[in-house]
Amino acid sequence: MNYSLHPPVLASLIIVRSSPEHTPRSAIRSLALFTVERFGRREARFDIIHKAFDTDTPRAAIIGGVCSQIPAGAELLVRLPSMQDCRNMQRAGPTDIDLIRRGLLGMTILPVTVSDAQLVEAGQSLDLDVPAPQSTLTRRSRRAPDTAIALWSIYTAAFCRKPESRTLFAAFQAWRLLEQARPIPF
Repeated sequence: MNYSLHPPVLASLIIVRSSPEHTPRSAIRSLALFTVERFGRREARFDIIHKAFDTDTPRAAIIGGVCSQIPAGAELLVRLPSMQDCRNMQRAGPTDIDLIRRGLLGMTILPVTVSDAQLVEAGQSLDLDVPAPQSTLTRRSRRAPDTAIALWSIYTAAFCRKPESRTLFAAFQAWRLLEQARPIPF
């Protein structure tokens, strides 16, 4: 019997663009990939990758890079755009998520629709600094890791049993304290 409702490996991806994906000259400015790997019933390993890009970095290179960072067998948690954005993107060609799906054939993608307010609230419950939607591009780019973690926490709270989510959140907090105590390399 499988106790966990949390996938063995779950990666939460946030892509920050200079403007909505379907608009002309929209460019990926940063991304954050938060990965949680489960071991048994009470153990988890966490990792965060955060990258920033110039506006002239080719989209294909960014998508190829993120695909190479997603662990084999992971399920990918992504935030769906609003319904209006979806209608506009259908006319504009493949989305970033479409390109990731093509780059990682067979990967399970878990799309989640959440509001900016829900992400901010989820972040606050874990003492994360998730930017509000009216925040500057620089702030949204810098805080992308916190947003990716908040997205994971929403999924975990919604789809995992209470004891499991409490254990995962406690493990996350312990990992986060260790990460904050780690010396900054120069």
